[in-house]
Amino acid sequence: MTSLSHADLKHHSRKADFAQTLMSSICGDHQLDTSCRNELDFHYDGIRLFHKRIAMGTICYGANVAINISNLKSYSISLPLQGKQTLNLRGEQYSSNPNKGLIVSNAEMQSLFIDKSCTKLQVAIPERSIQIVLSDLLKKPIHDPVIFNPEMCMENNQFIAAWWNNVQNFLQLKPQYLGLHGLEMLSEDYENFIIKALLLSQENNYSYELNGLSNAHEPLYIRRIRDFIIEHVHEDIDIESLIQIAGVSKSKLYEEFQQYYGTSPMLYLRKYRLQQIYKILTNAGVNRKVSISQLAYEWGFNHLGRFSQEYKDEFGEKPSETKNRFL
Repeated sequence: MTSLSHADLKHHSRKADFAQTLMSSICGDHQLDTSCRNELDFHYDGIRLFHKRIAMGTICYGANVAINISNLKSYSISLPLQGKQTLNLRGEQYSSNPNKGLIVSNAEMQSLFIDKSCTKLQVAIPERSIQIVLSDLLKKPIHDPVIFNPEMCMENNQFIAAWWNNVQNFLQLKPQYLGLHGLEMLSEDYENFIIKALLLSQENNYSYELNGLSNAHEPLYIRRIRDFIIEHVHEDIDIESLIQIAGVSKSKLYEEFQQYYGTSPMLYLRKYRLQQIYKILTNAGVNRKVSISQLAYEWGFNHLGRFSQEYKDEFGEKPSETKNRFL
């Protein structure tokens, strides 16, 4: 798979193999089928942002194509500017046109049919990036993948229309952004905004929890425990200390912390530490100078082998692999 860095991406080819390889590097592995394998008029004009690895661009194939998907590891979000496309998923067909976008989640086998006349906006967001932002919003680890309603109806949802307008405006100003000194520092905030706005405006399997955030009033002692964990995250923390701070029994602390944050206090601490390390390793301005072993010790991991395995379980790769991707 081609490795793409934070850069201006502009490609044209008549070869289906080139188009498949490029788009697999942008939005994940898939199979491109077409009767015009050497006669496409494929164009991609976009940008890969740095921190959350979001790719945004316009794409057309210039021929009728089918994209067969089973293991993207990302979300492919698209809106035709002209023409149409159709998604086949679980025996249902979802049509997409300039008034209705599509989200292809990494859920199961599905097929996307794109008409010859279709030129579309596309946003590709890695699955891990969605989970990290959602975890920050919900203040708890995320175990189940996010599954979106595949239809993005702009006529029925003004926030979805605004989301797409924002994407289109960003792409129209791409030359100016690429010339901006410090784009890497700006892009992290923008990527977080794009992901949060998508999660909050497009129906998904976490919408109920997200909608309830403003009405969630966890007990004061539960919030005090969470705040203590975050404030003292670099220090040794044991469950006995947390029970003493909470002023309740161990079983009550575990039960209510699980209710509001979806995990136990100590597992919350471990996952919070791992997520902070991941953020540091994906910040290229920092990770060139950092020692992974020193970083692990600073964040409370005293057994490097166990840390490496827990990190891989959480993010699907070793800490060194994360670091090398962002050098």
